[in-house]
Amino acid sequence: MRNPPFLAGLQLLQLILAFAACISASSDVVGDPGTVWGTYRPQVLFGMRPRLPDSLVTGLAYFATRDYHDVNNMRHSSAENQGIDGYGWTYHDGRTFGVQEIMDRANNYKIETSFVKTGHESSPGNWAVRIKGTVIDRDDPAELAVVYYIGSESPDTTLSIHGTSDGPSFSGTSPVFGNFTLKAVQPTINRYAHNVSPSYTGIQAPYDEVWRGKEYVLSELATNFEQIYKHGETDINDLPPAATVLQLHNNTMSQATFYALQHTFTGDFTLDWFFESADTPRAAHMDSAAFSGALAQHKHAYEDRFETQFQLAKQGFSPEEIAQARQITAQVLGGIGFYHGDSLVDSRELDNEELNLHEPESAQPQIVPSRALLTATPSRSFFPRGFYWDEGFHLLHIGAWDMNLSMQLFESWTSLIDDKGWVAREQILGKEAHSWVPDAFKVQFPNYANPPALIMGLNAYLDKLAAVQDMTGVAEAAQQPFALGAARQGGKPRDPSLLARLYEPWRRHYLWYRDTQRGQVRQWDRDATAKGEAFRWRGRSQTHVLTSGLDDYPRATEPHIGELHVDLHAWMGWFARAMHRFAKTLGMDDDAVEYEHHAAGIQNNLKDLHWDAQSKLFCDASVDEFEESYLECHPGYVSLFPLLMELLPADSDELGATLAMMHDPAQLWSHHGLRSLSKQHPLYRTGEDYWRSAVWVPVNYLALRALHNHYAVVNGPYRALAQAMYTALRKNIIDTVLNEYARTGYTWEQYDADTGVGRRNHPFTGWTSLVVLIMAEKY
Repeated sequence: MRNPPFLAGLQLLQLILAFAACISASSDVVGDPGTVWGTYRPQVLFGMRPRLPDSLVTGLAYFATRDYHDVNNMRHSSAENQGIDGYGWTYHDGRTFGVQEIMDRANNYKIETSFVKTGHESSPGNWAVRIKGTVIDRDDPAELAVVYYIGSESPDTTLSIHGTSDGPSFSGTSPVFGNFTLKAVQPTINRYAHNVSPSYTGIQAPYDEVWRGKEYVLSELATNFEQIYKHGETDINDLPPAATVLQLHNNTMSQATFYALQHTFTGDFTLDWFFESADTPRAAHMDSAAFSGALAQHKHAYEDRFETQFQLAKQGFSPEEIAQARQITAQVLGGIGFYHGDSLVDSRELDNEELNLHEPESAQPQIVPSRALLTATPSRSFFPRGFYWDEGFHLLHIGAWDMNLSMQLFESWTSLIDDKGWVAREQILGKEAHSWVPDAFKVQFPNYANPPALIMGLNAYLDKLAAVQDMTGVAEAAQQPFALGAARQGGKPRDPSLLARLYEPWRRHYLWYRDTQRGQVRQWDRDATAKGEAFRWRGRSQTHVLTSGLDDYPRATEPHIGELHVDLHAWMGWFARAMHRFAKTLGMDDDAVEYEHHAAGIQNNLKDLHWDAQSKLFCDASVDEFEESYLECHPGYVSLFPLLMELLPADSDELGATLAMMHDPAQLWSHHGLRSLSKQHPLYRTGEDYWRSAVWVPVNYLALRALHNHYAVVNGPYRALAQAMYTALRKNIIDTVLNEYARTGYTWEQYDADTGVGRRNHPFTGWTSLVVLIMAEKY
């Protein structure tokens, strides 16, 4: 029986209390009021919502009105970017303000969306949004209909519309925000296209579908268009100007749950929206002039803080490169989203000692009750939802900027760990999230894992904890705010039990990995120092191991229950060490000894089970048709994981051979980073070519981290080589990502190893944003 949690010594207790005072963990409904409202809808081009389920959503839609065809290209979703030369946040601090630019050449406008929050220190507060349109080509027509909407997700939140001297505005009441208003103000003299006045609508939409703003608006506009045809004007050339017809109805249904207000402008325009809660102090209310002033101040503060946090000027980067890094940081923060709702899980009890190939067509999904998650996202345009192993990398970047915010996300993910220790690797919560995902990928399976990278967020927290102790001593720990401190980021004194509260679910999660992903050793007469330390990814198919995160990376041709996966083996060694550190921090000495024993066994088995002396590679293991164990070798990222997780002794021959493979241009080394598969491999650039050639930033980050933190500093025969490789690889990754960002306006999911050209999904400011940490040498 394990000892109950306790803190080993008064000094450790003082340090944890001081540090935890900076971290958000209150248990009330609102939690940290400084992060209640945000741009937590990254799946749309712009939208504000609270990180609370069953509350409010707001969003922007717009379309040109030069002719009737323009409405077919209404902008709303982040995926609707055809004809957009680039979009993304140029400023975003994750809490208080942000500025986004959308270069929409197809509609002849540069759209700037910005927001500022006030009065959030002790209450949910107020916010203001500015939608600014600037004509790109003055010689071409420029008309734009701008629609902003608000929807209620619950019968407890009511909405209404009423007229003011400035035109229609919305009001409502909710359990959290009390009475509130949302009104539009025009701070400049705007010109209405064809002198059309603002129009509005209010409809009864299902509470769980008010996010369908574009569909509701299009339906209203289509009705108006059809009415024109009923009057016999069937030739589109004889119709009135599109701006006069494509307008909302100016009527509302009883008990409407969705309201929209449309302004149709010609030329440049500026439109402000102000959300005001009656519970917020009057001093926090803004007008357009105050909004402009606050925005300018926040921009200046963001630039100063960015240099303080990352010190890129001191690293010698140019102003242009620093601006790119600032924008990339803003985009990972602007990619944070809040999701809630049902999900689909195949909860059948499967025998983990059977093969159970992944066959989505045979899934038996059940609806799991509603859950909620605040998470960063890999890609606004393609993956706007939570991904387990991606999030570990996201938290490294977010934590370097704002550790308080990073730990909020980490705790939100921790809340999803179930009683058995499982958390779904892909979080598809609610109807809106489901609308983005093909049916074959919607169902989650409780015996499927993912690389346990998420705990990197906690490791970064513990690094900060250790740094405070080293720099100041315990007596001064309370004076060391993280990420400029709770006072400047909003919030109240934090719950000092955060670490202790996180520990039990994470122990349960760790033991779930060891139970469900365990591999077979004795069954195939394998020689291993520690018989219980071997691992196999569940959920593989004939051609893919999606659960590994490396999808189509080559594995054994025939799946077998006796497979052992070296990447998972390395991850589990790293996970055991992380849990050992976690337990030691909390004084959980018995648990710490257990984790240390696991880590030692995994490290001892690494060479026993996975090293191929002939090819000088770390390899997967499998079982042949004669039921003999053999090594399945595919030089590439999988072969690197023992090095990436720093499991190789600095003086080992295995380290030397792995470094040689990494550094060989005929295999992994390129001018743009490490290839995912050896250039000499017969499957290089074949099939889907997802993880079969391209350069991926997260794996290159892990390589740079291992070199920088360990192999380039620890004495050994390969130290000089590790130092040289670190310097060259760092430059290659930085140059590749920033050059493509300058050329295209985007960060990309992956990069071509030969040309450096960005590939696949974009903008991809999830783990590709790690380039900023690489620039700052924050590992």
